[in-house]
Amino acid sequence: MIDVFKVKDKGEGQIKAHDILKMVVDSKTLLALSGGTTVDYGKMIVKPANILPGAICVVDERYGERQFHKDSNELMMKQSGLIDFLKSKKIPFHGVQFEDDMGSTACDYDGLVAGLFKRFPKKVGVMGVGRDLHTAGIFPHSDAAHSADYVVAEKVEGKFAKRITLTLRALGEFTNFIIMMFGEEKKEALAKMLDPNENDMQKYPAIFYRKAKIKSYVVTDVLM
Repeated sequence: MIDVFKVKDKGEGQIKAHDILKMVVDSKTLLALSGGTTVDYGKMIVKPANILPGAICVVDERYGERQFHKDSNELMMKQSGLIDFLKSKKIPFHGVQFEDDMGSTACDYDGLVAGLFKRFPKKVGVMGVGRDLHTAGIFPHSDAAHSADYVVAEKVEGKFAKRITLTLRALGEFTNFIIMMFGEEKKEALAKMLDPNENDMQKYPAIFYRKAKIKSYVVTDVLM
């Protein structure tokens, strides 16, 4: 179930995302955040300073030697001022703790996420969607699209091939999503995600948001 909010541009989209977060997030909420270029947590969360979940975790991460490595989503969050903001508000931030191999890293994060899911009755995700309709690190026909675990390690094509990601099963535990999609290059993906005739989540994982019974909010500047 999806509501679409049209905005002028990505900057206005951050403000709209904040307004939705203000509506759905409280101290009983686990807030899961994605990385990438569609989100600016400085504008969305840090500057307003009134989004106060019970805890924050990451939706997916690029595998590396240590937390906050140079290509990591968590470094982007840190550079936005988010990590310092959370510390100032005493809100726990749960990132991926890297082990010597991807499998062990995913297993550890799976256990952490399972515990957070039990602790928090509300789970809200800020998500992106790629042109191939991947979301988080859930790529078409990947392990993350059909695994029974909450978290898996993935090797995918592209610059950042090694990923630790939540799975579709994990997304099924959430109560709301805010989906950020900006730029004309996302027009076809948005159309497919909203098309009631497209129903193959293995081929197009982001279709999950339309088919799920929970409410998702798409924030976009794409003209349809």
